[in-house]
Amino acid sequence: METLLARKVPSKAERYFSTGISMITSRGTKGPNVMAAEWVLQISYNPVLIAIFIHKGSQTLKNIEKTKEFGVNVASKEQTAQVSVAGGYSGFEIDKMGLKNIFKTLAPQKIKTPMISGCTINAECNLVRKEKLGDHVMLVGKVVHIKHDDTKSPLLYHSGRYFGLGSMVEPDRQEVSTDKDTLEFFRDLAQGRFVLKCAGVLVESKNNVLVTRWPKTKLETIPFTIPPTGKNQRAHLKKFILEIGLDIQIEKESTMKRLVLKNGKEIQRINFVIFKGKNNPTKSVTWKLKQDDVIANLA
Repeated sequence: METLLARKVPSKAERYFSTGISMITSRGTKGPNVMAAEWVLQISYNPVLIAIFIHKGSQTLKNIEKTKEFGVNVASKEQTAQVSVAGGYSGFEIDKMGLKNIFKTLAPQKIKTPMISGCTINAECNLVRKEKLGDHVMLVGKVVHIKHDDTKSPLLYHSGRYFGLGSMVEPDRQEVSTDKDTLEFFRDLAQGRFVLKCAGVLVESKNNVLVTRWPKTKLETIPFTIPPTGKNQRAHLKKFILEIGLDIQIEKESTMKRLVLKNGKEIQRINFVIFKGKNNPTKSVTWKLKQDDVIANLA
């Protein structure tokens, strides 16, 4: 994004990507420099690694290649002026960090490159990898010091304009009102997990569905299990069905029901992967009308 004003205007499709904006600080023989970058992302938790993508030939790239360090300063929505200046001029053209009415700096903790004040995140990085990709150079930095300001909201960039965060968008889920016992049953199964992930088999006969009763409860549900993370859900469900003594043929195709069970102010989010099944009529099974709130929303 450095020398943004001199760049060719992107095509309409390219402008429809939405990104955050960071200000990349560096230092060189001409002193400290700052550029604006859209293509900045964290690529590892342990260690914390951040990748930035910079045009070859930029002052920032030359600085980082020499010093092996850089600062990632994630812009807040109050910093449109700083981002515009950082992205609108090259370090070859002007001492951007010398514009005292634009940039206020912070003293770094682990590196020698100054950081920018007023950002949502300030991350000090040591260069660990460099690789040319297309018309940009990828630089990967290992974070040696990081801090954030949760009073700041990040600045977003879309279609050539700046935006702030809007209202939170809740994931699309079907809300199901249920009784207290049912909600507590599923919350106990979730064991504190934000989303309970289940795999179940739906066997239908007219307006009835095949159900099983859970031990120590009066709750009857379609047969379902909670597969371990990383395990094939259909294979785990088939094994579970055999273990509980049911003779059901499980089809390969599946659907997903994204539910949020609600009782008063208490909720539990559930993802149900539902496989259709066929029952062996020689086995005695229990059927239930599709009138239960949870079962009706799974059928």
